[in-house]
Parts: sequence; structure tokens; C-alpha cells
Amino acid sequence: MLVFSILFFMLSSTPYTIVYLLASIIVTTLCAKWIGRAKAKEQGKIAKLALAIGIAVNAGMLVVLKYSGFLINNANRVFSLVHISLQLPVPQLAAPLGISFYTFSVMGYLLDTYWGIAEPQPSILKTALFAGYYPQLTSGPITRYNLNRGGVRALYEGCAFDYENVTFGLQRLLWGVFKKLVISARLGVIVDTIYADTATYNGFYIWLAAALFMFQLYTDFSGCMDIVLGASECYGVTLPENFRTPFFSRSVQEFWQRWHITLGSWMRDYILYPVLRSRVWKGMTKWIKAHWGKRAAKQIPSILGMLCVWLFMGLWHGGGWKFIIGMGLWFWTLIALSQIFEPLSKKIIARLHINTKCFSWRLFQSLRVFVLVTIGNMFFRLGGFMTTLRTIRAGFHWNPGILLDGSILKLGLDFQQLIAMLFGLFLLAAVSYLQEKGKNVRKWLSEQNLVFQWVVILMFAILVFTIGMYGTYSEQDFMYQKF
Repeated sequence: MLVFSILFFMLSSTPYTIVYLLASIIVTTLCAKWIGRAKAKEQGKIAKLALAIGIAVNAGMLVVLKYSGFLINNANRVFSLVHISLQLPVPQLAAPLGISFYTFSVMGYLLDTYWGIAEPQPSILKTALFAGYYPQLTSGPITRYNLNRGGVRALYEGCAFDYENVTFGLQRLLWGVFKKLVISARLGVIVDTIYADTATYNGFYIWLAAALFMFQLYTDFSGCMDIVLGASECYGVTLPENFRTPFFSRSVQEFWQRWHITLGSWMRDYILYPVLRSRVWKGMTKWIKAHWGKRAAKQIPSILGMLCVWLFMGLWHGGGWKFIIGMGLWFWTLIALSQIFEPLSKKIIARLHINTKCFSWRLFQSLRVFVLVTIGNMFFRLGGFMTTLRTIRAGFHWNPGILLDGSILKLGLDFQQLIAMLFGLFLLAAVSYLQEKGKNVRKWLSEQNLVFQWVVILMFAILVFTIGMYGTYSEQDFMYQKF
């Protein structure tokens, strides 16, 4: 599996970038062993030094390969503002496949080893398999070494052939292909057409593209996760879930607990909690409590701690101010405001006698979250910060008639293609609703007659490969592939 993973890595990206992955594996293995020996001898300073070296090397490679252009461009702007003639050249560096995902995994492993949560892995080959297991290299999920059950550590022991694992894995893989080829590819045609010419396609076209991009991003990313988790399930290896019906969320904070779950949990455990437990934050909490009271001491340090997380979250999505503001500060502001005004909103709801358990209220909350998240993801999709602001401004043009006069059929999809896309979205919504209610479609299918099971699977496979879109884009191209 390790050999296959290395071949997959080299064939899926620029071959020489394997050097970065190998360097990460070697440094991580040596530093983890160093931490283990130092902890055993109660040499705390040496263990901390080994941790610092391991984190610095891994994070350093990530920063150089992913953010050097952003940092140098901003430095050159500063030089221009202060009238310094120096202009630094921007290097053209090829980042390896899934660098953020395996880097976060190995940094989490080093921190868990330092904290005593995980034992250091003595075998460099097993460390390499943990970091380079091929299904997760494409777009994650971000795995943890310290999981006792499941995870890539199951590869060390080997797994016997299991009919249910293979059939369940293939079903999930097929569902991911359906999301990608039937839904995401078609949504991408409309979104690309509108955003390519916002001077012509303005007003309601902008908001249509923004809404459809949310579904495109979800079906692309979660579809990739279904393929990854399905392929891994065939081997008997259970990787962590990355999505849990996010469009049923009733708050922005809940949305991010259901969307890209492994990234959110990584940020919480390795950034937020250490920040809140730091001496600076504890001292700040005491000072705020003494001067402003218990409520302020509870809220302000937490909100400032989340600011660190969301700045990091914005940078993770890319080196650019549009990511820092749109994917970081925007969501931090929304979550911070919801926490600050939560007591007031509860009083208003109680005074208006709103039944918070009724369907209409929950629908309103989910739609509100969808709109707010959609605005943030416009920064993720569009070319730059100012471009995004100009596009949003172009959306304030009153032309709702385009939704009814057939203009949508002129956005790259004919009527049959549009029907196929709507069918895919309907099927996705139905399955998501069942999942939200705790229903497992694959388990239900496995309880049916064997002939019926395979007739359904084969019919669905024929459907996917019949109406899936091919040739209009690279089938290997996932939106989060280069993260």
C-alpha cells in the first residue's frame, strides 16, 4: 500500500514534489522518536525543542510552497508605499498534492506525541503510510494518528476480505462519482458562464451563480470525500467523516461543525484550546473578570481565541486577502455577533412567542445560514477581494424576470442537461434528508433481497455513466486537490 501510495502521489502531481513529502516523513519520524525518548527521561526542554523543530520544518515547507507568493507580493507593495525601489522576485514553486492535509496530519501527530496522547511510531515506513496513504492525499480528510480504532493505523495490521466492506465502499464511491459528474459538473457550467461576464450577467444572475456555487462546491468536495472514504472502506480502513448534512444547519457555527469536519476539529484541538489554555489568555481572563465581570471574562477571551482560529482558517483556504477576509474574518464576525447578542435574541424570540421547534422557523434559520455562507464563499470562488466586491455590487440590479423567461437555458446547459442537474439535486436532497433523520440508505439496501440490491446498484451505475458529464473538464480536478 505504501508503494502504491508513492506511485499515486508521483503520477498525480509533479513527480519531484515527492521530495517534500519524504522530507516531512523523515523529520516527523525522527522528531517523534526524539520527543518520546526525552519524555521518558523527563527532559521537558529537549522534548519541546524536538517538537519545535518538527513543527517548524513541516509548517515551513507549507508556508514557502503555498504562501511565498502572497507574502512577497505584500512585501513589494509595502516597499512601493514607502518609496523603496527594491522589488523581490516571486518564485514559481510547485506544491505537492494535498500538502495542507498531510502536513496538518503529521503536525497533529507530533503534538499528540508531545502531549502524551499518542505513542511515537518507531517505524519510518508506518509513519510514511500514515502521512501518505493515497486516498486521503487528494483532498483529505485530515486524519489523526491517536485514534484507537479506524484511521490509517488499521493498515498496519491488515484486513481480511469483507463482502460488506467492499460493497458498501463501492456504493459510496459510486455516490461520490454521481455527485461529481452528474451534479457538480453541470452546476459549474452555469457558474462559470455567469462569473465570466458579470457585466452581461448581473442582478439576479449573480445571486443565482452564488447559490449554485454553494451546491457545486458541496457536491465536488463531499463527492470527493465519498470517493475517498468509499475506496478506503473497500480495504477495511475507516477514515473520519468530513461532512454531515451541512445545509440543515441552523447557525453559522453549526454549519462549520458539519462542513469540513476534520479541519474544524483540527483547528479546535491544536489552535483554539492551546490558545485558551496559554498563560497570556489566562492572565487576560483574570484581568477582564476583575474589571468587567464574569460574562465579559467568559466571552471576550473566547471570541479573541476564535479570531486566531478564523485567521488561520482564512489563510488555509489560500494566500490572499480575499481568503483572510471572506473565509476567515467574515465567519468569525458572524459567530462572534451571534454569541454577543444571543441573550438579546432569546428575549426577542420569547417576547414574539416564536415556536423555535416549528418547521417554518427551522427553515428560516437554515435559509439564513445558507445566504450568509454563500456570501463568504463568493470570496473563495471569485478572482480577488475587489473583484468580489464589484461582483456583489453588480448583483444589486433588479431583473427577477430572468428566472422565468428562459434565460437560464442560455447559460451553457440545454433543457435536457438542466433536467438531469435538477434530478441530481432532488436525489441529493432526498438522501440528505434521510441522513439527517438518521436513516442509512446503504444499510437499508443491504437488508433487501440480494438480486434487488445488485439491480439497484447496476441501474444507478448505468445512470451515472450515461448522464454524467465527461470531457468538459479534467476528471481528476477537484476544487480542494491543491490545498
